Amino acid sequence: MKRTTTIIGLSVVAVLLAAATFMGGFVVGHVSDVTGWFRSVPAPSTAVSEQVQEVLRILNRQALMPSSEESMTAGAIQGLLDSLDDPHAMYFDAEHFEFFTDHTDGDFGGVGINISQREEVVFVVSVIEGTPAEEAGIQPDDEFVGVDGVTRERWTVDEIVKRVRGPEGTTVELEMRREGDDELLTFTVERANIEIPNVESELIDDVGYIKLLTFNLRSSASLADEIEKLTAEGATSFVIDVRNNPGGLLSSSVEVASLFIADGVVVRVEERERAPIEHRARGGVATDAPVVLLVNENSASASEVLAGALQDYGRATIVGAKTFGKGSVQTVEELRSGGGIKFTIAHYVTPQGRVIEGVGLEPDIVVDMDPMAQHHDDEPDIQLERAIEEARKAAR
Repeated sequence: MKRTTTIIGLSVVAVLLAAATFMGGFVVGHVSDVTGWFRSVPAPSTAVSEQVQEVLRILNRQALMPSSEESMTAGAIQGLLDSLDDPHAMYFDAEHFEFFTDHTDGDFGGVGINISQREEVVFVVSVIEGTPAEEAGIQPDDEFVGVDGVTRERWTVDEIVKRVRGPEGTTVELEMRREGDDELLTFTVERANIEIPNVESELIDDVGYIKLLTFNLRSSASLADEIEKLTAEGATSFVIDVRNNPGGLLSSSVEVASLFIADGVVVRVEERERAPIEHRARGGVATDAPVVLLVNENSASASEVLAGALQDYGRATIVGAKTFGKGSVQTVEELRSGGGIKFTIAHYVTPQGRVIEGVGLEPDIVVDMDPMAQHHDDEPDIQLERAIEEARKAAR
């Protein structure tokens, strides 16, 4: 049976955690002039297939070491995907497609890390407390070199996701590079069912600080509960921290934004040759107190939907570093061979029509800081300090 899966998620993913994290979060991004983003569809032509067949005949006849049919097919399909200039486009052979869809459906184990990619390096953004990754000694900013003996000159997040996820109770061997260490580090980690926390909070004098770790089905309710609790404890303003938050469910980002925005469009999703879909605030504002939203270069996808909406409506002061810039929707289509392809089908715009994909959002107050410094107790968190200062100022 042909399977089609639409993924609303991001390249910076809280991968290797639990199914809810990977299922959602690929959201979209775009500018006000929609037509410039979508290329016109070329007229049907047999030229492509004819030229491919011609090259195939030449190679089979003359090449010193002709490729296997499987290898040629994979190369041809990947070539078509590469022609899209779509960084999220990817081909899965039958084995990997089955693996991918099994884990997208939700039954898998992980090690408990958030990962991202900068240029040609996939690295650890953060390690979830109490998970196998933390117990093994993996640290933020560790870079992936190999997985189970397989090395790459250039890894992608999707490849790491495919190889590190697996049945609960099985092990995966990770070869990592750590800054300052001359030798590569090898970690053997047992996969487990990882519980993803939603929020962490504390009252800092009269400022309610809430770190939102992911966007899942429970995030809005968890955040509302923390706002109510901190308000009862004396909070007169709030700092919501989505630094290093790679996103999650699009619906969750809309629900979270609705805790602060009474009415209006939160985000618009636009596909080629279709009317935009507007996702509006759903009511149920949790507080009218001043809000500061903390972001950094690893705030992506659903985090950027939230930031864009709060910034466009003037509901929050955005503090930190420019966001990641992930705003596209991917679909996964199964092929008759049993393999599959993933590619981008849509993007989103903020309420005022601002582009996010490949651009990111600029904070109202820029405070540059090494994103890994948050995890070191001996280094001051200058972004948080500035956010608290702005929250107190707004509450006066």
